[in-house]
Amino acid sequence: MKILIVGSGAKEYTLAKIFSGYNSVDTVFVAPGNDAIGEFANCIDIKANNTDELLEFAKINEIDLTVASSEQAVMYEIAEKFNEAGLLIFSPTAAASRICTSKSTGKKFMYKTKIQTPKFGVFDRENIAVDYARRSKYPLLLKTDNHLPGENTIVCNSFKEAKRKIEDSFSNFNKKIVLEDFVEGPEFSYYIITDGYNAMPLMSVVPYKYNLDGNGGLITSGTGAYAPFYMLDTALESRIFKEIVYPVLDSLAKNKTNYVGILGIDIILDKDKQLNVLEFNSFLQEPDAQCILKLLDCNLINLMKAAIAGSLADDYTEIPLKSGYAASAVLTAGNYPSNLKKGSIIYGLEEAEEEDVEIAHFKTRKNIYSEYETLGGRAIAVTGAASTLGLAVDKVYEAIQLINFDGMKYRTDIGKRIPAGIL
Repeated sequence: MKILIVGSGAKEYTLAKIFSGYNSVDTVFVAPGNDAIGEFANCIDIKANNTDELLEFAKINEIDLTVASSEQAVMYEIAEKFNEAGLLIFSPTAAASRICTSKSTGKKFMYKTKIQTPKFGVFDRENIAVDYARRSKYPLLLKTDNHLPGENTIVCNSFKEAKRKIEDSFSNFNKKIVLEDFVEGPEFSYYIITDGYNAMPLMSVVPYKYNLDGNGGLITSGTGAYAPFYMLDTALESRIFKEIVYPVLDSLAKNKTNYVGILGIDIILDKDKQLNVLEFNSFLQEPDAQCILKLLDCNLINLMKAAIAGSLADDYTEIPLKSGYAASAVLTAGNYPSNLKKGSIIYGLEEAEEEDVEIAHFKTRKNIYSEYETLGGRAIAVTGAASTLGLAVDKVYEAIQLINFDGMKYRTDIGKRIPAGIL
């Protein structure tokens, strides 16, 4: 069996490593991949947004299953093109995933579908956005409409700050922004897999988005995570399906944009125990993916094929999971998401990776001496699993002590701010 994965980050690294270990898989291709992925899979020099060339590659090489984990590939209609050509692909269509790839579309969708979300405004004109900010309560969140490299969400603590950030955002050629009320409470991400009609839970994850300990500094695409969310129980999970999952899938199906694939839902549980949906994601986010894939106890290919075929409910009563917890910390090169440091040699990777501890590469490269170097931003994710969250966290930080590179930074509080006696 031949597998094609579309993307180049740490989640593609982890997926490729898992797929390459299956007896049924002969060859794993990753487009474009990265140097570290090239150690156990075949990296193809085709960008994720070049979906026409990816389609031709899949045809010529008789690919049996394509997994589009890259949001860029989804946005450039890889699912539509592969489906039309009769090739098997695990990915939502661009139309279905607009609620994920455009924050403004997602927020408007939630409003129309009566899914609870923090109060918001969508703006394509600077003066109207400033006027809205003048009348808002603070803190106020400013979000770019699309996921961009670096900072996508900014916390504004005053109107003066919001006005400056709004002006900066439009000056940086953002055509549209979202302003959103700040809601306090535990944040978690809930992931499902769906065939467009039926959905099954994958896992809950607690993401760490800020770049400094104690949720200080800037909001990033992710600096750590642990799974599962300690507050998630049967009753809360039932509410998530009733209040969010089913309304989303039913509305998309009604509009003939059935969602097939993995859907991530970012949620804040407020002081009144209400579920506030922040946004949707079209695949496993990083480093959530490392935690989830560490705890899944099933053949991913069979699971994805069932979703594509529309047979999830027939083939699975539940998705098997390993017991215990997983935690992941991201090592960054420089002050991510700004002041990034490139060219630092990474030491200790082989020593750090052992049983129940895995290393996944975000942005690294091999130099002429076969040493891995940083390329700026998120460099690697260190993930550990154990019977308790505390033990999983200990494994992660013990492994990190063996790794070193110039400019290395990471959060030291992943999984450590849990109420006493919970875990």
